[in-house]
Amino acid sequence: MEIPAVSVIIPLYNAEKYIGECLESILAQTFQNFEVIIVDDCSTDSSVAVVEGYRKFFGGRLKIARTQKNSGNPGVPSNMGIRLSRGEYLLVLDNDDAITPTALEELYSVAKKFSADVVACEKYFAVPDELWSKNFLTQILAENQKNISAHDAILIPENISERLTQCINGQNLWPLWAKLIRRDALIKNNIQLVDSVIQDLLATLCLLLTVRKYVCVSNVVNFYRVRKDSLYHQKYTPQNYFRKYFRSLRVGFDYFDKFLSEREIFRQHADLKYKMLSLYFDASSDYLTKIYGDTSIYELDEILREEFGNGDNRALSAFVFNLLHLYRLQLKDLQSRIEQE
Repeated sequence: MEIPAVSVIIPLYNAEKYIGECLESILAQTFQNFEVIIVDDCSTDSSVAVVEGYRKFFGGRLKIARTQKNSGNPGVPSNMGIRLSRGEYLLVLDNDDAITPTALEELYSVAKKFSADVVACEKYFAVPDELWSKNFLTQILAENQKNISAHDAILIPENISERLTQCINGQNLWPLWAKLIRRDALIKNNIQLVDSVIQDLLATLCLLLTVRKYVCVSNVVNFYRVRKDSLYHQKYTPQNYFRKYFRSLRVGFDYFDKFLSEREIFRQHADLKYKMLSLYFDASSDYLTKIYGDTSIYELDEILREEFGNGDNRALSAFVFNLLHLYRLQLKDLQSRIEQE
């Protein structure tokens, strides 16, 4: 059986209203050497039935797999899809988004030209859900045709310090749906999507720290649907919100600390490792700070005791302890200088 050039992986959960449009955008591709792997995370609506209805249009290139139980996070079905994939390159899409008709052709041609491990888009179309329609997407493409066809490609330096600086300066888009990734780059480097709210950030950081050829392009190939009812906009009680995002921080931090510790460069350069952990910690903590005004310190204390009591949190505990005292010293220094003035 011929190995497809691209495996399009779509984690699926209760997306009966959107998955059809996503699949239609794949069917419309000018580049047809692909397979589609959809992994359903125990949907309770008609999502799977909608997907089944599209099988005949893909000529055997559409596969459906299912998780044994709902994971509550797209990381688990995405990882399963990666394991089941056969393509040279992977594109992991959200089930409610779409891609332009030439997306696979553009990204794959850049990947082959540079023998790239990653082709990362620097821009995308953000479309409010209430405006989303086939005609509106076509209109956006027509109005932006000159801008999206520039096809500028930049092979970023392999130097880890330079890449780290780019990350800190926010020069890289985190979402995986904006990247074509060589499958072997994920498998050989054991890069997985972790059960973390900002799992795309972790995966992107791991790719930047391990692959040789990381290419950034100006191509705009993704339509990102802005939904008020998405996973990240669900409403929680302050306590459950804090538990959700703290657990995400804890799991992601543990994974990232182990990932960095397995690389010789970070064993030799502890300063680089600390900077990478700080980058992830700061991004995760932004979610947590939103809740501090709505929850008492006593409730948060109980939650933290519960969370830190679940397993080995030495890396995160040491990091937070050091961070706390660094801030304390900075505050003392600031107070001293104010008093001298």
